[in-house]
Amino acid sequence: MEREFRERNEMIDFEKRFPGMNILPPAELRRQSCEIDRHLSKFRKLAAGSIEWHEMQQELGMMASAGLGPKLRALFYETTLPKCGKDLYVYPGVTFYFPYNISIGDNVYLNKNVSITARDEVTIGNNVLIGPNVVINTGNHTFSDRDIPIVKQGHTSEKIVIGDDVWIAANAIILKGVNIGEGSVVAAGAVVNKDVPPYTVVGGVPAKIIKIRGE
Repeated sequence: MEREFRERNEMIDFEKRFPGMNILPPAELRRQSCEIDRHLSKFRKLAAGSIEWHEMQQELGMMASAGLGPKLRALFYETTLPKCGKDLYVYPGVTFYFPYNISIGDNVYLNKNVSITARDEVTIGNNVLIGPNVVINTGNHTFSDRDIPIVKQGHTSEKIVIGDDVWIAANAIILKGVNIGEGSVVAAGAVVNKDVPPYTVVGGVPAKIIKIRGE
């Protein structure tokens, strides 16, 4: 009886921490819960953007897309980013640079190999879907002086804002200074270098408005 109560309480606790994920046998739940607690103690010691932080991101990024991997990656970002909402789902290979400039809302889905470089601020709203291999980059190389190698001319940067209820499809690129409006869709392979109005569908290189959602 005591064991049954303990297992029941462990399952309830796991369900509170990871809603909808409690489909495992009690022994596996205990193992995963211990592993999560062990990693959480490490995460709390990490400063976002430090060498140790990037090493941990790389380690977690190689874990599977099921099981503990998504839970640990979500917990890692929730614990270390300046702002990160609930119900984050992160596939393998996702990489953040300058993570201290990244803010993420609730119910955000980052598919495999998403890359976010945040020399300036990146703000991602609620209920956002970001497809595989998407690149979000607030920076750009300076190249105006022909007498100086581009590699030595430094960077410019501007913040990127992604509104609520946005879908950015696979292999799209979001460039510096862009504001993607609420409810909009960025088609696969698009290169977005200008603001996207709310509830529009954009695509192409460079991205242009294809249609208005719902019309």
